[in-house]
Amino acid sequence: MTSRSPNRVTALTWLSTVLGLSHLALVYATGRLRWDHVAADALILGVAWAGPRLQRFLRGGLALWLTGMLLDSQGLWLFLRGPIHTGDLWELERQWFPAPGGTHWPDWWATRFTPALDLLCGFAYAAYLYEVFILALFFFVKKDSLFERLCWGFLAANAIGVVIYVLYPAAPPWYVLQYGPGPADLAAAPNPAGTARFDALLGIRYFAGFYSRSTNVFGAMPSLHAAYPFLVMMFVWSRGWAWRIATGLFALLVAFSAVYLTHHYILDVLAGLGVAAVAFLAVESVYARVTASAPWAVSLTTRGDTRA
Repeated sequence: MTSRSPNRVTALTWLSTVLGLSHLALVYATGRLRWDHVAADALILGVAWAGPRLQRFLRGGLALWLTGMLLDSQGLWLFLRGPIHTGDLWELERQWFPAPGGTHWPDWWATRFTPALDLLCGFAYAAYLYEVFILALFFFVKKDSLFERLCWGFLAANAIGVVIYVLYPAAPPWYVLQYGPGPADLAAAPNPAGTARFDALLGIRYFAGFYSRSTNVFGAMPSLHAAYPFLVMMFVWSRGWAWRIATGLFALLVAFSAVYLTHHYILDVLAGLGVAAVAFLAVESVYARVTASAPWAVSLTTRGDTRA
């Protein structure tokens, strides 16, 4: 006869509980409570008080939850942002990365899009988040330390991006095409831009619904769309050429899609790659220090490389 060992209540359990309940109180107090808030907070609370196997998910899952709450709450601190950049970034892009004929790439692609590219780039734009989540789950199941490192790197990249959005708010190319490069129109509604063509081709409203919930129109610089796949590529780089080629090609596709779909400038994409690199180096540096001082804390793996 065997008996189940009681759930281990850890500091991470209590931290997750406090954060989950505090977030519910925040969205309720600010009049933003939605069903998905309740679902996300209930999930983190459930995992926190589940058995040891699920509690292990908190080591990285908490970072994913924090990322979602951070991005969802952007509207609360937009009043802190400075002057919004529209025409200056538009002109800088033309000077540094001119399209054929000396024009802007958003103008150039606006008359040269094709259904094939719309479908390919739309797929990339729809899948860029799922790549992070699927690989995180894969490494969690494998009991690979990349699970925690990827999740915390994801949070770090988003935190850096949100800070830049406040310090350097910038209009995306589609905004300038629609409203011009003059003073920013703060009442401008979110727009799916080129991804609307993907929706139209498939007869769906995926991107229309996705962007309708955006709280920050002027968050083009840096491109987190470009940052996420590049971050994944750096984390799996040591796993061999198969990982490098697959993730590298997808990162290139998402970077191209960001420009093709007029969501970002090339400058935004380059800034996104820089954000990903900083987040990766920061997380790997912390991980190296932690494992050096407490090697027993490294997640046990059977095949994964746990080196920092």
